[in-house]
Amino acid sequence: MNRRKFLLTLLLAVTTLVANAQNAIAIYQKDGQVAKFAFTEKPVVTYSGSDLVLTTSKTTVQYPVYMLQKIAFDVADLIADDIEGLEVKAEAQFSFQGETLTISGGEAGAPVYLYDVSGRKVGEYRLDPDGRTTIPVQNLGKSLYIVKTKTVSFKFRKS
Repeated sequence: MNRRKFLLTLLLAVTTLVANAQNAIAIYQKDGQVAKFAFTEKPVVTYSGSDLVLTTSKTTVQYPVYMLQKIAFDVADLIADDIEGLEVKAEAQFSFQGETLTISGGEAGAPVYLYDVSGRKVGEYRLDPDGRTTIPVQNLGKSLYIVKTKTVSFKFRKS
């Protein structure tokens, strides 16, 4: 599917989304990783070269198009107490607060790796018992970085 057709399809889906009160865009990668971005963060999808770029009010994430399986809209959250036997899975959330990247909603004790654009590991962290960690970014040079967790990877640019 060419880019123009894809963007038109995405625009139509967003229009349908508003009518159906769905609440997030989900990026599904071929390796099984899924990242969700709430519409309250105002996600914008664009392309840069052969990468899909998703920008929100909190972060910018870049995905190589060849690694994407699909982009979909996530339905509004269900109230777990009303549905017996519902399995609730935590979804990793990423946000920047000043000079700190905060990760929450991950699996407790899971590793988090930070790589520079050349693939060199520049940091290794662990999610605490609540599935959270903070990564200081103030000492990182201006460049592109990759954060990899057990379930999702994303890129961000420090400028």
